[in-house]
Amino acid sequence: MMFFFLTPFFSGLSCAAPGHSFDPNLAPPPPDYSSPKSWAVLPKAPLPFAVDVFFVHPTTYNSDENWNQSLEGETADRKVQGVMSGQAGVFSTSACLYAPYYRQANLAVLHTPENSPERKSLDTAYSDVEAAFDTYMATWNRGRPFILAGHSQGSQHLLRLMERRLGDPETAKRLVAAYIIGWSVTRDDLARHPHLKMAETPDQTGCIVSYNTQGPNPGYSIVREGAVAVNPLTMTITGEHAEAGLNLGALFCDGKGVREISHYTGGQTINGAFVIPTPSNVKDLDAIQIPDFYHPYDYAFFFRNLQKNAELRTKKYLDSHVGQ
Repeated sequence: MMFFFLTPFFSGLSCAAPGHSFDPNLAPPPPDYSSPKSWAVLPKAPLPFAVDVFFVHPTTYNSDENWNQSLEGETADRKVQGVMSGQAGVFSTSACLYAPYYRQANLAVLHTPENSPERKSLDTAYSDVEAAFDTYMATWNRGRPFILAGHSQGSQHLLRLMERRLGDPETAKRLVAAYIIGWSVTRDDLARHPHLKMAETPDQTGCIVSYNTQGPNPGYSIVREGAVAVNPLTMTITGEHAEAGLNLGALFCDGKGVREISHYTGGQTINGAFVIPTPSNVKDLDAIQIPDFYHPYDYAFFFRNLQKNAELRTKKYLDSHVGQ
């Protein structure tokens, strides 16, 4: 597989907000998910795996034009396609990829109060993710097991989707695992929605893997209060320190090509964050513009561990459902 990494705009957190308040009437028209043009990736027949992955990409939109990106803007955005290999590529050895375009909310929404009208742009984005998932389930799923995966804004929408859709036993029984990476699942989330379960062992199925990567003293943090983090190196929530020797390989791409670094970093979950020491190649990480804020590399730092874990959970699910 060829890897082409382009990091989301989230790294710098600076952006030019649209010059108007959010108005749903000004939002671009919703995608038609019955059309292949509304999907960044759809698998080709014959399907190579018995499992699917429904992947929702992170924020890549930073414009003063609108609070939500249009389908035309999505399809022309090279960063979106870069994410499909650099992040969704984790699942290239275990599942068939379904990745919708959606009217993602502008990065500028991060700078608005929680109760501001502009936060409704996230509702618009979510409505697309839910519509895409419903189309996937009705058109392509046909009883197949599936993985949910995303990053940042994409993971935020997937958590909401799990809250709304995975309470249905018929849907939940097909879930291999959910990789809600770059967003927090909190103790309150778990209490309000008992069907949500965090990953406690590497081969557990029907569970959530969630973490946010940062250093000990981050200049900015997106970790939500009460977050429950999974250690991506041990796939547990016990808080033990994981040595760098457990890191199977970080993957990076720059002007020199694709580079893989084994035993890249260790770390441990602390107060809902996955805390790591300063990376040895931090000066080469172009997306790091805030001290100790490693959010753009949540997948890259632990690429091989995530890849092997998806393979493990997929095998465990298929082995336990033989004949069903």
